[in-house]
Amino acid sequence: MEGAKLVTAGWLARRWRGTAWVWRFVLAVLVAGLAIINAAGVYAQLVAAHVGERGAAQSAIETQDAALAARIEVAAHGVADLDRRLDQIDTAIEEAAKRGRTNAALSAIAEQRKAREALSGQRQREGAALADLKTERAALSAKGRRIETEAAPIRYVAELIGSDTDSEQAIRWLIALMVLCCDPLAIALTAAASARR
Repeated sequence: MEGAKLVTAGWLARRWRGTAWVWRFVLAVLVAGLAIINAAGVYAQLVAAHVGERGAAQSAIETQDAALAARIEVAAHGVADLDRRLDQIDTAIEEAAKRGRTNAALSAIAEQRKAREALSGQRQREGAALADLKTERAALSAKGRRIETEAAPIRYVAELIGSDTDSEQAIRWLIALMVLCCDPLAIALTAAASARR
């Protein structure tokens, strides 16, 4: 199709005046049709490449973010439960001490020491795991912002010329301009090179 389009454009440029107007019209329409078919195909491929890659990356990030959010929620509930259990032990000891029962308070402290130490160690591990999950989620969020900044140069140019700052719209216009310039340029160059002087 590309070869036929360029050869026809060159042939028409070389023999424009010697060709009947009907054939000039038919051949010009066919060259334009081939250019439109090519432009539509290239546009579709470029858009699919852009949308597919970006969509897959954003989908993966959203999936990971949802999984991390669920894990953070579970870990936060675990930490809150451990805090509640530690508070119960501390409250029981305080109550015994408030009642003036020093021996009972000391006995309760001795009995609850191992349980409290185990809970406290578990609380520290759970807290560290929760902090790690939150750090992982923040890193994932930064990765998502990095994907957004890939379109920053195009957004900048769009803002510079006063156009819409929607990056997807600007990318679509850039792809359309690329497609619209390539085929007409190739046809014009072929015709110019083939034209009689």
